[in-house]
Amino acid sequence: MPSFMNTLGAVSRRGQWRFRHVFRGADERGRLDISDAGLIDFSTCTEVLLTVTARAPHRGCWGNLDPEPVMSASLAGGTLIVSNPGLVEAVFPAGSLLDLHPGLYDVRVSVTIGPETEEIFCEPVEFA
Repeated sequence: MPSFMNTLGAVSRRGQWRFRHVFRGADERGRLDISDAGLIDFSTCTEVLLTVTARAPHRGCWGNLDPEPVMSASLAGGTLIVSNPGLVEAVFPAGSLLDLHPGLYDVRVSVTIGPETEEIFCEPVEFA
């Protein structure tokens, strides 16, 4: 059985889910910079997008097809908040998770600056 670290924990499908994450960069030695200088500045991003997709049933692989997101929040859509520096937050209200099947999902955050988009976060969450 494969193992993983579920850093986001388990979330009840019956309640509100608040995704809140502080993003930090690396220091000059390549280690996580826990000082205020290490907080990532999102002010140049034209978009910050959070998506939640079903986790693949076999070793995290869907083959050549990526599943469609079952939930999302975006800076452009006003459903995701960025508090500079470093904090990204989205709230999914009570009732919005009831249609999801219990199980593991992947939470991804991507940022767009100019013409480039990069995924900066990918962690599992369990909806119970």
